Amino acid sequence: MRRTILIIFVILLAALLIVQAAFSLQWPIAHDEAPLFYEAFLMQSEDRIPYRDIFDFQMPGSFAAYSVLGFLSGFSALRIRILDLVLLTALLTITFFSMRRFGKITAITAGILFGLKYLQGGPSMSLQREYLLLLFIALAVYITMRDDLTLKHRLAIGFFFGLAATLKPHAAIGLIPILLFDMSDMVKRFKLTLLDAAKASILPTVAGFLIPILIMIVWLAVTGALTPFINIAINYWPLYSQIDGQMAMNTGLGRIPFLLNQFFRLGGNALWIIPALIGIYLNQSKRVYLLASLVLCYAIYPALSGQFFEYHYVPFLYFIILLASLSLSTVDLRPLTFISSFTLLVVILLTIRPSTAFLRQLEGKPIFIAASRADEISHFLEKNLEEGDTVQPLDWTGGTLLAMLETRAHIATPYIFDFYFYHHISTPYIQSLRADFINDLKLANPNFIIEVTAIDKPWVSGINTSREFPELRVFLTENYSVTIQKDDYVIYELQQ
Repeated sequence: MRRTILIIFVILLAALLIVQAAFSLQWPIAHDEAPLFYEAFLMQSEDRIPYRDIFDFQMPGSFAAYSVLGFLSGFSALRIRILDLVLLTALLTITFFSMRRFGKITAITAGILFGLKYLQGGPSMSLQREYLLLLFIALAVYITMRDDLTLKHRLAIGFFFGLAATLKPHAAIGLIPILLFDMSDMVKRFKLTLLDAAKASILPTVAGFLIPILIMIVWLAVTGALTPFINIAINYWPLYSQIDGQMAMNTGLGRIPFLLNQFFRLGGNALWIIPALIGIYLNQSKRVYLLASLVLCYAIYPALSGQFFEYHYVPFLYFIILLASLSLSTVDLRPLTFISSFTLLVVILLTIRPSTAFLRQLEGKPIFIAASRADEISHFLEKNLEEGDTVQPLDWTGGTLLAMLETRAHIATPYIFDFYFYHHISTPYIQSLRADFINDLKLANPNFIIEVTAIDKPWVSGINTSREFPELRVFLTENYSVTIQKDDYVIYELQQ
């Protein structure tokens, strides 16, 4: 009886996942996707090299991933959504094969629950880098779940974690428990000394890990981007790390209580700990303890950046859901099995819900404001851009870059967005960025400059920040006239 109820429940969850996935095909390019896809477009259409010709602080793996996605999709929103679902299907398939040793219902449920949580984030969660790197981590974990690991397996585990690290370096934190469990297993099974086990486990894994890292370094060196990349890493990364998830400066002693408070909140996902603990209790084994260790690692992961954006919790959510699904892996009639199933059901009902975008679609409303703004800007550019014209955005995720991607508009300077100029304004590095930007503008004289002024623009607030850029205002006043002025954006046109 319990199994029949579980099967019906899983079928209902699967139906909800499929319906939301179908509706997600209508989602526009959104949030971080727009700048990353636009940068990929510049790499392909203008042969621009990140760091050398594009100023951005993302890791090289991000540019590579979005370049591949852009090439495969032709930067079409529909094709991007299809690719998104293809990747999700691949991840859920990997999840099934990793978890099927605990039962098919458990394996299927784990995948469906994560898919629902991913789609719950809507367009702003779509194709985030944590989601992309999770594919590599999931593959590494799938290999780790084998009974015996060979040299090739360890090389592959290291390689997949190396790929994840090219997107975000701290993604490699999950490799630590995998190595520890592997060494422990070799000591126990093969009676190796700890030193010999460490050599047998760590050396091939690290070798595999270094392969994508070295490829990345060689590519940067060959393209002349290594020095600019190091310059950004040394000078800009420490500044950006002081901005928290509310886009506010958070430095000094006050940062420690903030980090601790945010860490223990777990991004609002703490309820999943209850069925996860039950799942551990019901399935005590080495592999389950490894999954629990990965949960801990990726709970720490958002604190390493100090920003705690929703998408930073994607790897944590993935592994906590795997553990929570283990509460379904026993089908006998012990009272605890009913309690475990009921607990998971309650957590699902409390934490999983349709995305806001999906609900707005059902109501026939626009999915989000920036998409409407992007449509207006796109119509303007389509009507007014001529061959050879350039555009300079003063924006980040407010719709300008989406409009420039849709119209294939070419940017005037290496600066894709402008929020760099408004934090840590007294530091020599930011002052040098401001001066360089103004010089680039004077040389390029873009035909149009588009500034988003909406309240949803992610301004940085707090000490040593500003919304003023006097040199930019002087340049605009002397060389540009206002062509369109709305409440949320302004388009400036070069005076002839």
